[in-house]
Amino acid sequence: MQKKLTKTTNLMFACLFLIAILIIPTISTLKAQEIEEEQAENSSETTNTLRERIEKIVEQQKEKTESVLGEYPNQMRGFVGQVTRVSETTLTLDNRGVTRVVPLDENVILMRDDSEVAFDTIEIDSWTTVLGIMDNDSFSPKKITFTKNSLLPNPHVVHLGIIRNIKTRSLDFQPRGQEEIITIDLTNNTEYQNSEGEIIDLDEFIKDDQILLIGYQDNSDTVATVIRALAPVLDQNE
Repeated sequence: MQKKLTKTTNLMFACLFLIAILIIPTISTLKAQEIEEEQAENSSETTNTLRERIEKIVEQQKEKTESVLGEYPNQMRGFVGQVTRVSETTLTLDNRGVTRVVPLDENVILMRDDSEVAFDTIEIDSWTTVLGIMDNDSFSPKKITFTKNSLLPNPHVVHLGIIRNIKTRSLDFQPRGQEEIITIDLTNNTEYQNSEGEIIDLDEFIKDDQILLIGYQDNSDTVATVIRALAPVLDQNE
């Protein structure tokens, strides 16, 4: 009887041990699945939140961009010209040899010296900058600014010749093949070079040096931007 009870007890323990072995991994697996599902759910929520934030930012930027574009639906344009004729309703300009008629109305602002002016104060031969917008092929002026100074770039000049005299702010120069001697203005931006193109000082040039002169015409004055020796410059100390 005692042996039978012991055998039964051992059998029960063996069964319980077997059940524990089978149940514990299952519980662990279920727990792991719950954790994975929770992480996946959190990850999905995070992704959705980020996506919503990104979409919101994109939409805000889109609205901002559309707002800016709405303020400037047409492309800005501009040109310069010289006044040839003025009336209450039109302004006629010479734009590099081409005549352009600009309409004037209450929407066009006329400016001179940072002040608004009336059409009857516009002077013939004055220079102007016209700004407006293009709508398809139609130009609508919005702001016209006037000045007495030419808005065209100064004409460039290039000469070969001889220095006839050197002064502090100018030099007398005789272009090759010409009898006339012209005065060349020198500025703080004028660059002096030897025959190798190296930078030197003005006082290294002397009378009768042959030079290449590069500059521009400013009304009746000729201004030098580069003066380059055509032969090696002599050392003044020799």
